[in-house]
Amino acid sequence: MTSPPVRVRIRNGPAVAHYPPGATLGPRVLPCFEFVWMLAGRASWQYSEAGGDPSAAHEHILTPGMLLLSRPGLRERYAWDLDQACVHAYVTFYLDESGSLGAPARWPLIRPLSAADPLPALCRYLLWLGGTEVEGAPARTPEVLGWLLDLFVNGPVADAAEAALPEHLVRLADHLRATWRGGPALALRLDEMASAARVSPGHLARIFRQRFGLGPVGAVELIRLARAAILLERSNLSVGAISEACGFINPFHFSRRFRAAYGTSPRGYRTIRPLDPLDPVRRAGLLALAQRLLVEDL
Repeated sequence: MTSPPVRVRIRNGPAVAHYPPGATLGPRVLPCFEFVWMLAGRASWQYSEAGGDPSAAHEHILTPGMLLLSRPGLRERYAWDLDQACVHAYVTFYLDESGSLGAPARWPLIRPLSAADPLPALCRYLLWLGGTEVEGAPARTPEVLGWLLDLFVNGPVADAAEAALPEHLVRLADHLRATWRGGPALALRLDEMASAARVSPGHLARIFRQRFGLGPVGAVELIRLARAAILLERSNLSVGAISEACGFINPFHFSRRFRAAYGTSPRGYRTIRPLDPLDPVRRAGLLALAQRLLVEDL
């Protein structure tokens, strides 16, 4: 038996509020839920359970890149930055049907926003819907808000925390992406990669072996081959041109490495469709690293 969909009823917003330096709001107890996200400046959000000890209040500092969900039964107070004007977006709503979201008391209060998840786009879309007179916008707004609530509570994917790259690999990926941008996806030596990751070559090799079961050079080669596979599918470039664009020393070497990863030659790959160009990367557990290298805005 499937759960009913999430249904919300909007009380106020979506809209944007502008505050002069030092403005405050509350203490207050909302009768409903409220999403708040900072667009400029920072604010202190203090909360405690209504009817509880006010001295036991918790505090979060809200800045752009964070999404807050306040809920009924919380006694809350906002204090905006003393030194600068602040801007935040908000939407308040009632929850008519929670679907499979569970008890609101167990929901998170704050989630970070990043380019890698749909929450920022949904927030922007809500603001657009709230500021347009386009036919259909009033009906679409609670639907989008329901999607936002579902993703906020459950997370964009259940294991996002486990899939996150460690800091060393983020630095390495960012360096590789900058190196490859606008030119061939050249292979780097182990010592170059270790320097970019700010660890020793031995430590970087251990990180890759423990996480992916292969070394840094081999892992990055699989991602370069995936880049080549995409070009084989989605361009008329010759095998030689693709070999050069993906940083291989010559077409023969490229073809040999491609066959080892994909089980067929580059020319053969073009005739066997549809295939997933990321399949070897996915099987090696390298998808998160590959996405950071292949997708520009992550």
